[in-house]
Amino acid sequence: MKAIIRSFSQPTEFLLILAIAFGLTIAASTIWVVNHTLHTPEPHPAGIVRPDNKDVIHLTNNGIVFTAVLDFITLGAALWIGRIRGWSLKSFGSQISWKWTSLGVLLFLANYLLNQFIHRLMTGHWENSAAAHGAPTFLRVSHLTIPFIILISTINPICEEAFESGYFFHVLQKYGMWVTIFAAALFRGFLHVTMGLNGFVTMFAMGLLYGFFYWRWRQLWPLIVAHALQMYLALLPPALGH
Repeated sequence: MKAIIRSFSQPTEFLLILAIAFGLTIAASTIWVVNHTLHTPEPHPAGIVRPDNKDVIHLTNNGIVFTAVLDFITLGAALWIGRIRGWSLKSFGSQISWKWTSLGVLLFLANYLLNQFIHRLMTGHWENSAAAHGAPTFLRVSHLTIPFIILISTINPICEEAFESGYFFHVLQKYGMWVTIFAAALFRGFLHVTMGLNGFVTMFAMGLLYGFFYWRWRQLWPLIVAHALQMYLALLPPALGH
């Protein structure tokens, strides 16, 4: 088996890792795009497109446990292949320090302001991008309790940034900064297209911001910190009853 994995070409390895890490998400996003290309929702009287109820995804504790287990399995499988092929999280830049943690907090704040700016452009209002009366919304309704929020907000940022940033840049950096950053941001946006137009645009912009940061410093920890804080901001208020 190891000999076969070592014989893979770089494109074959790239497609295999993406299939392992994001196969289900890629399938879901592709189906969503096809469905919404063939069927356009009727516009709201104010000109805002409203999603159908079937588009709303409810986040539950049981679902989060399944997601966390799946993340562990896919991360382990991908890193096992990476070890055989000569790369790892360490090679992506995984130093943990107060410096990188502080930069992660600043990156989170920068991304928050960027999100608000994008929402301003899309709706004309300075309000939360997931507001019920805003542009096409992040189609997620959370029923999570705090322990499960901590669980997914710890595991998901590690898995996503390891591959959406670290691995993508590892493979594509030979094509230069602009191609690498744009491709990684576009892929990040596509993976979140089931959140609607607002979700795609916001995640694409986040990918650009994270991409420029990562290209400059090549450290994953600030991205993981910023990503985790973003998830807490999105998931904690419903759990706290706000």
